[in-house]
Amino acid sequence: MKSIPITFILTISLVSGFASATIIYVTPNYPLEALKNCIEGWVGFELTVMPGGFFENVKIIDSYPEGAFDEAARKALIRYKLVPKELIGVTTPVHGMKLKISYNLDGKCIQK
Repeated sequence: MKSIPITFILTISLVSGFASATIIYVTPNYPLEALKNCIEGWVGFELTVMPGGFFENVKIIDSYPEGAFDEAARKALIRYKLVPKELIGVTTPVHGMKLKISYNLDGKCIQK
């Protein structure tokens, strides 16, 4: 699946029980087929944020439309870094973190 870097609205939401994290990210590419067909959507992940900011146990828990943005969102996650907050001076893994990447065109798309 080809993708193209464009400017679009990207919303990232993080939800966790007691700990939170700061996110450092780069704008992911918008899948070309979704762009051509003016499709918007999102991908929801559940993951563990490790003390070094990288992820383990990454699972897609939901996406809409199913499969349209999964690959692009996974590739984007490789470039993201989450920095967990310290609890009593110690940075520990944050399990069960939920992250949602939303792809919105804000009225901009390529028509065939």
